Amino acid sequence: MNIDHLKSFHRVALTGNFSQAARDLFLTQPAVSMQVQSLEHSLGAALFDRSRRKVCLTSEGKVLFEYTQKIFGIVEQIQDEFLRLSALDSGRLVLGASAIMSAYYLPTYLVAFHQRYPRVSIDLAVHNSHVIAEKVYKNEFEIGFCGSSPAHPSLRSQFLHREPLIVVAGNKSELSKHKSAITANELAGYPFILREKGTRVTNKVRDWFKANAKNTEQVPFMTVDNMEVAKQLVINGMGVTALPRYAATLELSSGLLRQVQLENFDLHVDYSLVYLEGQRLSRTTERFLALLFELGVPLPDDILSRLK
Repeated sequence: MNIDHLKSFHRVALTGNFSQAARDLFLTQPAVSMQVQSLEHSLGAALFDRSRRKVCLTSEGKVLFEYTQKIFGIVEQIQDEFLRLSALDSGRLVLGASAIMSAYYLPTYLVAFHQRYPRVSIDLAVHNSHVIAEKVYKNEFEIGFCGSSPAHPSLRSQFLHREPLIVVAGNKSELSKHKSAITANELAGYPFILREKGTRVTNKVRDWFKANAKNTEQVPFMTVDNMEVAKQLVINGMGVTALPRYAATLELSSGLLRQVQLENFDLHVDYSLVYLEGQRLSRTTERFLALLFELGVPLPDDILSRLK
């Protein structure tokens, strides 16, 4: 059964006229007649009663017309949906990002994207950086925003931002009252709240203690799986924590947290866009990346070539 034959049958059934159907389909009338006859032959049934002035459906033709209405109704829905997608009047933008990127880097760009494409839904999944990279590699996300370097040879990354790490204490802590920088040994006596094992900040802080303190075993580390929990613990007087500076902007400006000046503490974290080499990007992802570039975010050449 040929889809073009069904299309000709459907048009004749709608118009009741072979000539009009031919004009609508940009075909000749003989071509339409031949396609309908071929369809009748393959089905073994007459589909039109041609004995009257106006072409009418037979009972068999009415059965087939019910099906073609469904078929071409769905085709029209598909065409309409993809027209909306091309104009971004619908669709989904799915992103993966680390906690820091999702909370402090992406919001400005997501708001701008929503203002431009308000009918596109946005799904932002938050995971640790190594999980984001893994999910991009497995095609669960087209792109990810995270800190760790891609562990797979087919993953690519584009550096986006470097942020200094700072150590903070609550405003009532005696550490916040120090006028001069303190040493790692002096800090070692205070509870140090870190993210879970394996995160970049945790690794950097532990390495700093190993390099600058006499006995790292004396450091009372405490582990939490959420940066906001760490901040609240410190605000309420429990020790110190290390975090990217812009993650503490509000608390520093309000006075809830105070930066602790440390000797030889010059650490930072880098954040990147992670993507799979050669990955086909959806229209929504392409538009989001184009908006990032428009707003001054650097993008690699192979991504830019896909946006043209």
